[in-house]
Formats: sequence, C-alpha cells, structure tokens
Amino acid sequence: MRVATQCLVFGFALVLAFATVGTISIAQYDNGVALRNAPEDGGPRRWQVVGELTVTDRPSIDADVIGILPDGAIVSNRGCKTIAGQTWCEIRPLRERMQGFAQAKLLRPAQGPDGVVPLGLDDSKRRARARDFDSRGKIPCAQVQGQVMGICNAATALGGGGDATVVVTFANGFARELYFVHGEFMRANATMSGVGTDLDWRLENGTYFIRVDDQRFELPESLAWTD
Repeated sequence: MRVATQCLVFGFALVLAFATVGTISIAQYDNGVALRNAPEDGGPRRWQVVGELTVTDRPSIDADVIGILPDGAIVSNRGCKTIAGQTWCEIRPLRERMQGFAQAKLLRPAQGPDGVVPLGLDDSKRRARARDFDSRGKIPCAQVQGQVMGICNAATALGGGGDATVVVTFANGFARELYFVHGEFMRANATMSGVGTDLDWRLENGTYFIRVDDQRFELPESLAWTD
C-alpha cells in the first residue's frame, strides 16, 4: 500500500517501533523532534487516549476544563510543546468542534485500522484530484432521492492509517469525493447537490452504507481505505 507521508527516514523507524511496542507514549519515548511535531512537520496525524483524558483551554494544569475523553478515544494532533517541564499537545476529537490541550503522557500515536501509524499530512485528496489512484472498482449508487440503485465507477487514493479519498462517478459523469479518516466516513465535497455534511452512514459486514445529501453509496471496505 502506498502510504502518503511527509516524514524523514527516522519517521519510518518510529512507525515500526510503535507497531511493535503498541502502548508507548511520547513521555516514555521522546527523541526530541518527531513526536512533538504537528503532522505538517512530520508528526503523527492522530493520538489515541490512554486512560481518561482531561482537555483544557490552555496548556496548564490550572486551566479551565472543557471536556473529558475516554480511554481509547482518537483525536487529531495539532502539535505539542513543553512548558515548565511538561509536554502538552493541542488536540481535537475527530467529530467534535471541541479543541484544547492535553498532557502528552496520556497520549500515544494512533495506529489506524490498516495497522499503520500515519506520519505527516494526508495527501489523498490531492492525489485523487491528480487522478493518482491506488484502486478502482464499481459500486452500487443512487444520485437522487428515491432513485433505484445503479452502478457507479469508484477510484481510491489512499493516505495510510485508514485515510482515503474515494471519487465516485455516476453514469452521467457527475463525480463526488468521499473522505475517510481513520476508517470512518467523514463527509463529501461540496457540490450543487449539497454541502457534503448532511449524512449518515454505517459499516456492516465489510460494506459502508452511506447517504450524503440525496445520494447513496454502497462501498466495500476493501475499496474505501485498504490496499
């Protein structure tokens, strides 16, 4: 599988280390650079919460609490910094607007459902728009409300870690981009059909059943984000 990362050679060593160790945190394993970086600087795209996590509005133990996240929660990495001897990371849950700070000792680099700890920014959207795809297939689809399911062409650009952009093209040539993050369907691109955030979806028996705006898609998990 082609993993889209923007990391240095030592970044790949980190991926192997975390695949082996599994529960190591940046407090336990800190090489001074990579793990403190935001994704745009080659750091992990996401963290997994270890234990109950308190999220504050500032990187300080005296800051106001804005939320509590449970063990195992996945959050976006927005960069880390050390203040008064403690490392804090700015985070955001995948489907919430809440954004704040958490102590790094309760975070570890998140391994995606494909077994990869992705480093660097996901460039699957750019690759999809450049028609640089990893896989293609045909899927059931419907373009308007009430329409009987037909067949669409689908092409996937993988980003690693369960991230992907899938371009689905209807029989009339209209195309829709579907965005996956950490194996979850997040949204579609905005078109004349809608803004792409009016949606519901489920993953059942290896197939994503997706409704976004008035369109429906049945997408095999293997085409959505795996190789």
